[in-house]
Amino acid sequence: MASRSFPYDRFLGEFQELAHGRLDGPSLRDSVCDHAAPDEEKLLRYLRAGSALAVTGSPVHDALSGEFIGALELHTDGEWFWYSDLAHYVERYHVPLEAIFIDHARAHHWTPPALSTEDLIEIADTLEALDTEHAEGAQGCPS
Repeated sequence: MASRSFPYDRFLGEFQELAHGRLDGPSLRDSVCDHAAPDEEKLLRYLRAGSALAVTGSPVHDALSGEFIGALELHTDGEWFWYSDLAHYVERYHVPLEAIFIDHARAHHWTPPALSTEDLIEIADTLEALDTEHAEGAQGCPS
C-alpha cells in the first residue's frame, strides 16, 4: 500500500504565534492587512459554516490583543482544515488566505458541503492514521 502523507498543506491559519499553530507557520503579525480582501464577507461565512471535526473546551484568546475569542474547534469542509479562531483573524485583521483555498470556497459557491457524522468519523480516522504513520516514521529505528 502506498504511503499517504499527512495533509499539512490543507491546514489554514497555523500562525506561529498561536498555541495550536506551527513553529514554521506564517507570522500572524506579518499577515495583518489594513483592508479587507474581495469576497472577505463570503469567505467569513464559509469559514464559520465548516463542520466541526473536533471541539475542545480550551479557551482561545486573540494572540495580538488578548481578547477572548471562544472555544477552540477544528473545522473542515472535507478537504481543508482550519481552527475556529481563523475567521476572527480574517475579520479583525484581514489576514489573507491562500488563493487556492479561496478558489476552492468560491467553486463551492461560498457554502461548505454538508458532512454527515459518518463523513466526519472517516475524516478523523484518516487524519489520526496519517498522524500516527508520520510520528512512527519520525521515531523509526535505522534498519
